[in-house]
Amino acid sequence: MTRKRCHRRVIVPMPPRGLRPRLANDQVRDLAMVHLVNLDAIAKGTADESTLWQWVGGLFTWSRVATMLQAGEPEMELQLALATAVLERYERTHRIGFSGPEYQQAKDGVIVMDQLAELVDRPTAIAAAEWSEIKVSRLAGGCHTTAAQ
Repeated sequence: MTRKRCHRRVIVPMPPRGLRPRLANDQVRDLAMVHLVNLDAIAKGTADESTLWQWVGGLFTWSRVATMLQAGEPEMELQLALATAVLERYERTHRIGFSGPEYQQAKDGVIVMDQLAELVDRPTAIAAAEWSEIKVSRLAGGCHTTAAQ
């Protein structure tokens, strides 16, 4: 006689969202700096492919956080559309940059991402960052640019 096997996933109990630890103040400040540095490099035309993917990864992370928290979703959808346009242009022209309206839209996105960083709890932020890393590695692996070859 064989025994049945149980294939249950291990579920780690978590406190409700309002009781989970938030990001530390220095983490929120550092994230704000990273958002601005990436935005500045892309706007000035000094960004390389690594900076571009960091910026896209940040957008994916905060878009996922917005979905998980159900806050700021429409704004982050606009940011994802902006990222798509910038990546398509990069694939076509091999130049990283914003047009005038795109730059203003990206600046607005930095404000939303900073607000989300202040709201999010640490476990949600970690889960979103891990999800984002997987998504960026898949996208960057499929990018057919001369820089990637």
